[in-house]
Amino acid sequence: MKATIIVKPKKGVSDPQGNAIKKVANNYFGVEFSEIKSGKYFEIEIEHENVKDIIEQLASKILSNEIIEDYEIIYESRDS
Repeated sequence: MKATIIVKPKKGVSDPQGNAIKKVANNYFGVEFSEIKSGKYFEIEIEHENVKDIIEQLASKILSNEIIEDYEIIYESRDS
């Protein structure tokens, strides 16, 4: 199974990298971006009978910090 895990800061948590990118983008384009958030993107491929449980634990225990980050898991269909 293939899955994508996207990890990003929780709402209200400071995002220094996103803020720095926003400042540069505002100056470069001469427009005001409302918000730019940085994050992490992971592509996972694994075959196992408990694959969804393993991917969930990977996302929650290893790839993200539950105190300051949220994550989203997107599973790809087997046809892809």
